[in-house]
Parts: sequence; structure tokens; C-alpha cells
Amino acid sequence: MFTRWIAILATVALLAGIAAAVWSRRAAERPATAPQVPVADGDPTPEGEADIPDDAVHRKALAGDAEKSKWVAAIPQLDVSALSQQQLEVFLSAANTQRCTCGCGYTLAGCRVYDSSCEKSGPRVAALLDSVRAGQIRSAAGLRTAPAHPG
Repeated sequence: MFTRWIAILATVALLAGIAAAVWSRRAAERPATAPQVPVADGDPTPEGEADIPDDAVHRKALAGDAEKSKWVAAIPQLDVSALSQQQLEVFLSAANTQRCTCGCGYTLAGCRVYDSSCEKSGPRVAALLDSVRAGQIRSAAGLRTAPAHPG
């Protein structure tokens, strides 16, 4: 009789272990999806995301790849008024091609839009602008060009 109880307990323990292994494997196979924080001001925060701050750092981290490669036609807090149209096109092509080195995954132009306080993209965009203004970069050959319909 004692042997029968041990066999029953061993069977229950084995089944519990198998169930735990199956649950763990299914949990590992489920894709981890990051919650999306709205980027535009005034957009409502989807339910369940109120605990995620809506600031530049979190918007950069949670944005998708398409958003990170989106063409930026105007970089905030940057005076490009002295550039000719050709220089502006070269500058924007370079800023929309090069990736920021802060780890956000955005282009330099995109990083400036979503985090104007970034310590990596600020100096790089300023140096790029100076290079274009000084004539050191004259062509956008091999770089991204503005889409026919930006956005």
C-alpha cells in the first residue's frame, strides 16, 4: 500500500514537471512585443500603457524600424537658411542616411527630431552642416534621397 502512494506521488510530480516544461517553452516562444507609445502630441495613450513615460528617450526606444528610418525634411533648432537648395539637399540626404551612435537606431535627422538633447547626434549634425556649408561635402551620390512624397 505504501508503495502504491509513492507511485501515485511520483506520477503527479512527473505530470507537474511536464506541465511546467510545456508552459515554460510556450512562454519562451511567444514574441516579446514592446508597447507602442504615441509619438505625436495629443494622441491618446492606448489602454495599459499609462505607466510608460511619454518622453524623448522612451519614444526613441519604442519606435519601430519604419519610424526610425522616416525621412526628416526639417531638423529642429538648426539654422539651414544660409544653405543653397543643392547644399540643403546634400545635407538632408546625409543626415537622413547616417545613423546616430547613441544606440537609438534613428538616423541623425530622426534622432534630432525625437531627442533634441541627444549628446551624440547634436555634434554630428552640426559637423555635417559645417562640412556642407564649407563645401567639403558637395554631392549626395550614394546617399538616401528625399522620397517623392515625404512622410
